Amino acid sequence: MNRSITIIGAGPVGIIFALLNKSLNDKISLLESNSEDQVKDDKRALALSNGSKFILEKINVWNDLYTKLTPINTIHTSQKGTFGRTLMKAEEFEEESLGFIVSYGDLITSLNKKLSNSKNIEVFYNAEALSFENKDQKQTLIYKQNSEKKIIDCDLLVLADGGRSKIKGINIKRTDKYFAHSALVCSIETDIPHSYVAYERFTSMGPMALLPNLNGKYSLVWTGPKDDINSLIDLDDSKFLIALQDHFGERVGNFKSCKKRITFPLKQSFISEYPNKNIAIIGNSAQVMHPVAGQGLNTGIRDAFILADCIESKDIDFDIKSMINKFKDRRKKETKNILKLTESIVTIFSNDFVGVNKFRGIALSFLDLIPPIKKRFVKKMSYGK
Repeated sequence: MNRSITIIGAGPVGIIFALLNKSLNDKISLLESNSEDQVKDDKRALALSNGSKFILEKINVWNDLYTKLTPINTIHTSQKGTFGRTLMKAEEFEEESLGFIVSYGDLITSLNKKLSNSKNIEVFYNAEALSFENKDQKQTLIYKQNSEKKIIDCDLLVLADGGRSKIKGINIKRTDKYFAHSALVCSIETDIPHSYVAYERFTSMGPMALLPNLNGKYSLVWTGPKDDINSLIDLDDSKFLIALQDHFGERVGNFKSCKKRITFPLKQSFISEYPNKNIAIIGNSAQVMHPVAGQGLNTGIRDAFILADCIESKDIDFDIKSMINKFKDRRKKETKNILKLTESIVTIFSNDFVGVNKFRGIALSFLDLIPPIKKRFVKKMSYGK
């Protein structure tokens, strides 16, 4: 069946969805507002779960990506000021690793390499979506590429651009919750190279994570109240490293150096009312969550996988609206649960009331003694179920 599918956003989620569509009869167009070089040079660290590994294997990207990955073999979770801690090791759960770290640019490069062999998929860079019309059972998207306005017809429009686009004719109602917190991210070098261990550390300021990266270095994600994070940005490198050492401790030795620090605001967002058109929404366009458990990208990749599966299952008698409804039904429960879980972790471990610290420390130690609970948690984080 010949279909025209247009995807707004040629990031990981958009490209993975395109590659998952098996029908060579479909014409698939990816519109990306950034230039190709901007996308490839992005050094942000991303966490990939074992569930995402399974999906990347299905589209034959994993083998090319493997040499650019850093596996996480152990996750060490602790809280500042208490003795409690939990260790999760891959061998406990009969997994090769608990997850993997990769740069955004490396992931995109491997995905684009696979795209170049796909005859029915075309990518348009520097392409900004402007407006969308639905007339006489025909959908038309108007976009601007290098200052020139262009038109593309599509049977299905997929939004996968992280919610950045403001497209005339598409009204999406969202429920937003602002945490009044920000995240600080940067690359960190310590005097003891990592041993493929990821650290999650809860402090009174907020959660922080050290993720193992290439060349023995770490990627730092430090979240907390906006004013506190801004004050960390204002410090010179030496004073910042002292502050980091004070909050994190000496589990990885001394912090030697850091790369450029950047911040971004944190919020939780999900769609409360879908547009009544032939539009599917995936990835951060559909939901945004706190980075505490590294679930944002992985949830988006599962969105792409389920949407492609819904399209394939409707291939014989393809009705777009019923397919979209099926997709929404299949994703609703998991997305809601992941949003609740990440919000609960932040609330519980950022609460600084008297006595709560001690309880959390005991809870972490208790979790370490109950393998079934740990196994359930790891399965949820890895596969979303």
